[in-house]
Amino acid sequence: MATYYGTVILPARVRKPKDKSSVENSVLIASRQILARLRNIQILSFSDLQDHIRTALKRVNEAPLTGKSESRWSSYLAEEKDYMLPLPESPYELAQWGKAKVQPNCHIAFQRKFYSVPFEHLGEDVDIRATQSSVEIFYHHQRIASHKRLWGKANYATIMEHMPPDKLFFADWDRDRFLSWAEKTGSATRGVIEAILNRAIVEQQAYRSCFGVLNLQEKYGAERLERASILILSRTSSPTYQQLKNILEKDMDVTRQPKKKKTEQKPSPRGFQRGASYFGGDDHA
Repeated sequence: MATYYGTVILPARVRKPKDKSSVENSVLIASRQILARLRNIQILSFSDLQDHIRTALKRVNEAPLTGKSESRWSSYLAEEKDYMLPLPESPYELAQWGKAKVQPNCHIAFQRKFYSVPFEHLGEDVDIRATQSSVEIFYHHQRIASHKRLWGKANYATIMEHMPPDKLFFADWDRDRFLSWAEKTGSATRGVIEAILNRAIVEQQAYRSCFGVLNLQEKYGAERLERASILILSRTSSPTYQQLKNILEKDMDVTRQPKKKKTEQKPSPRGFQRGASYFGGDDHA
């Protein structure tokens, strides 16, 4: 930040309050001469507050200094103004750093948003520098991509030049291979994969979801994945990986067997009942 504004930061020495005396005195002046004067004024908007502070600040700067014939403002014009540097066109923005791995779809993930990276760096670990307005991607301290930061519903920032040429996808996965794999599982699974691929503006953006569906088969098996695909296609024409995953996690694809009705059992006789035969037949009854 100091380099951006062309200045130098000198930390105050420990246990030496004289280093900060002028700064603390300025805070005291601002509290008494600016804030205190506004305590009985009704302010209805932020711009109104700025106008009042601006007026009070001007009064403080133009007031004669104690024991001198000049003010803070006249001293600034005479001694400092000619040495001031122009401010940058835009304010300095704080940056957040992170790390990510370039995915098979030539994008990196940052806070649930995806930004494209040149396909030459597929599978590499990269550094991310993000501000409120931009996302920059570095490989070995060299910037390889820059994007406007995504906010809201947009999930992908893709530069077409970052995508690999047709039939040159390093991971050997393309549309035909995904559809061929899905066809082996079943027609419904193929329909889900095809819908995911067709919905993507850039085909490689859909590869992440397709790999997710592939992993679902490894976890739940081909039979359950096909049943879940049939179920999701019966509900929507635009299925997603997350919807398919939810069906499998909640066992919504499992056909539940109807409960068998309990057969009525006759109550067992109580006590010992020997009957007439025990006592010699009916003749002795």
